[in-house]
Amino acid sequence: MSVNKDCDANLKESIRLEAGGENWSLTRYAQVGSTNDLARDLPPWSAVCADVQTKGRGRFGRAFASGPGGLWISAVLPAGGPQGIWAGFSLRAGASLLAYLRSLGISGARLRWPNDLMCGSQKVGGLLIEQPASGILIVGFGLNICNQPWSAYPELREITTTLAEEMENPPSVMDAARGVLAALAHSHKKMLKGGMAMAIEELNPEWSTPLPVEIDLNGGGVLIGLFCGLDSEGHLKIRVPSGSDLVVEHHLVKKLRESP
Repeated sequence: MSVNKDCDANLKESIRLEAGGENWSLTRYAQVGSTNDLARDLPPWSAVCADVQTKGRGRFGRAFASGPGGLWISAVLPAGGPQGIWAGFSLRAGASLLAYLRSLGISGARLRWPNDLMCGSQKVGGLLIEQPASGILIVGFGLNICNQPWSAYPELREITTTLAEEMENPPSVMDAARGVLAALAHSHKKMLKGGMAMAIEELNPEWSTPLPVEIDLNGGGVLIGLFCGLDSEGHLKIRVPSGSDLVVEHHLVKKLRESP
């Protein structure tokens, strides 16, 4: 069966909705491979969500558990303008999505660099931003609501959580979709207004307490130290055991792990 026919068979609804001051076109499927892949051919202010993803992916192509009960959504945003204006948009989107989680009453929500939404030490959501063609950005976002990611991957039991575990009355999947789309629309407006610098200004107070981390570097090697936020260019400020402060360019970081 072709991809299009497969999607047609799984189509649940296509709706228009207002969120964040934008008029979105949202298509919902029962099951797809990847919502990001389906979003590639859609115009700006379109979104795709699915009850289940069979080929959900995170950064570096890692598998992303996407079972029933969670929100698996990809939004298409316009990305025109001067070259480089969208650099660091993952930080901007992360900051806006963090604000959305806190609006639900989750006081322990935080952002782990670069794009993991956390509740305490456990992951509740993650971003994957792609720019497949000039003029658009695809923002993929997965949010654990009432799903159980550890049912497919038992090793996730200790490191992931869900909104259902963090709050008494979690939003429905579609209510969460509206909230997420509103947050992304706001992030788009804020990026046009203040760029990455505004996002860094918002996030650095969140990272004011140095956090022990281990950083896998591209090209090999591990750096151990305290994560102390970002500099004005979005590079990581790391305090090493000797007490010296280093700036680690973000493109040199393969993976950041928080130490116990």
